[in-house]
Amino acid sequence: MSTSSSSIAISLLAVVMIALGYTFSRERTTQQQLYDQVAQLQRQMNQLATTATTTTSSVDIAPQEHRFLPTKEEQDERSLSCACDMPTGFTYANDFGVIGDATADDTLALQAAIDSASANDSGGIVVIPKGTFRIFDKPLIVPAGVTLQGQGYGDSPLAISFDAGASTIAYCGTDYAVKLAGHAAGLRDLAVYDWPYGTDCENIQAAGGVLVEADAALVESVIVSNIFIYFFLGGPALSLVAKNSAGIAFGNYQNVRIRHAKQGISLQAEESSFVNSNSFLAGGMSGGGFEVGVIAQGPGACNDNKFYGMFIEPPDTTLTHVYVSGAKTNVKFHDVRLEATSKSLDKPIVIIDDSSYGNVMNGLLGHTHVQANLNRNPDIDLMSAKSVGMDPAPKNLYWNSAFKGFNADDRMMPGFSLVGTNAAITILEDSDEMLFPDHNVIDVDYLNYGGAFKLMADITPKAPGHDFVTFGVYARSSVPSSISAAMRYESGNIIASASHSGSGDWEFIGMTALYDKSAPYFYFSITGDVQLTAPTFIYGKSPAIPGASLMSSSGARMSGTLTMGVTTVYPPPDATQYYWVIPKNSGNIFLIDTQGNPSRTIIRLNHRTADRFARGTLATLMFEEAGTRVKHNAYIKLILI
Repeated sequence: MSTSSSSIAISLLAVVMIALGYTFSRERTTQQQLYDQVAQLQRQMNQLATTATTTTSSVDIAPQEHRFLPTKEEQDERSLSCACDMPTGFTYANDFGVIGDATADDTLALQAAIDSASANDSGGIVVIPKGTFRIFDKPLIVPAGVTLQGQGYGDSPLAISFDAGASTIAYCGTDYAVKLAGHAAGLRDLAVYDWPYGTDCENIQAAGGVLVEADAALVESVIVSNIFIYFFLGGPALSLVAKNSAGIAFGNYQNVRIRHAKQGISLQAEESSFVNSNSFLAGGMSGGGFEVGVIAQGPGACNDNKFYGMFIEPPDTTLTHVYVSGAKTNVKFHDVRLEATSKSLDKPIVIIDDSSYGNVMNGLLGHTHVQANLNRNPDIDLMSAKSVGMDPAPKNLYWNSAFKGFNADDRMMPGFSLVGTNAAITILEDSDEMLFPDHNVIDVDYLNYGGAFKLMADITPKAPGHDFVTFGVYARSSVPSSISAAMRYESGNIIASASHSGSGDWEFIGMTALYDKSAPYFYFSITGDVQLTAPTFIYGKSPAIPGASLMSSSGARMSGTLTMGVTTVYPPPDATQYYWVIPKNSGNIFLIDTQGNPSRTIIRLNHRTADRFARGTLATLMFEEAGTRVKHNAYIKLILI
């Protein structure tokens, strides 16, 4: 031991001397510090060598003599000390006596392997070999941080394979087969089967297959991957249930294949609990016995759960393929395939309860239709010969969104009410100030008294067919919280949008929300100096369209200039000199060019059917020279105004 300790000391000293040579050219202060450190290290090495020659190999060197390692106190401060043996590698279920011959009871042995991983006595991934592992009565409990991993689910996604190297959990009982009960619990590469064989199991149905349960606790980041869940006709194949003020979030469920079940995937949040923002990637469900494919229910928050590339195609379901209910519940389906080859055509394949909103669905819809309030769910874009999605009309209902015609003396703005005298209003008509073409900017100088100054429409058209409203305005201000959008929510309470940051730049201030149909109320609340332009108001849940005011066949009002197409009309041939023809689709204003002979008479316009305009078309004839007559007759009626 003396020789070894001396070698260590010499090696360390050599390293320090190399470092000294490397830094020799640096300033004298640094060199002096390094000389002092080398001298101190030399004294420690000498002391270490002396201690080593007088100590037997069975006695540890005292920490205070071993100064190039941290002391125990230093270890404690850095949370580096550990008096335990760390587990290495995986936890192998074979080591705990599992058999997997489809006959033996493997409940205790497999649970023991899982518990060993949970207790940090072995690695956190519990590997089960190929085989069929009988589990009786009690479910397998997979706690936080532990993953149960098999060898795959065999060579068929349609039925359990017993001879293809698969790992199968064969459950016989009335509970769930497997419960994932903590953060980052996992299940991978195996099949879960409601085992129907033998006199002890043939008349027993499980409550469900795999349960992720949060009971008065938070469960995050569960991973379920490459799992085949088979024949759970008594309940859900896969359930996420939160109760007693609990939550389940951010889980990842990949390639979960479900065959024959009462419910495919069930998401349920009790009051004050939530099941939010979990992701389901690929996989899907088929077969018989289904009441519903995917069901999401409140009354707690059960929203933003996303399904990507999944198929849901039982031939029929007794309720529907997808069912969503609850005011705090929605789902997001992206590129999902929905088919029901045996479903009656009068039965919907998707049912969204009227209380639910914000659902997103796109992909392939085969057979039947969607039953939902599409005004509350405009992002349901499933379309087929039986059903179609619906978006709100993109028409700005602020008819003077360009802020034209302001009368400073009367403080009147067409189309708007200026509520309060605690602000001075001016119009910035300089085109350099305009954010959008032909849209004036109004400057609001808030006078710091009397509460908020309000800008609102003088009349807001009612639209009881819609549940949502979208409105906002572009605002520029250097005053934080100078403006916000506000409205009466469907509950009757006043709610407000985010306010301006005070950045000095243009920011769009607006909101989308469910509104109170019985007493609709929308306004901009102003409590600081601000400039405004291009307000927009749309019924429905839709992105805002500032800077555009589209005309509609249902009617329109204009505050700016209406410019129409202008075309020239030439006299007819002499043989039909009284029958003038003005061209269609060339405008509404027609310049009459009499070719230097204004002494002409017009008796008929567009006498042939093919040339006639639609009833109600506005046409203006403009005569460049005096002398042409338009004759009052059976074809042209002249009215004195």
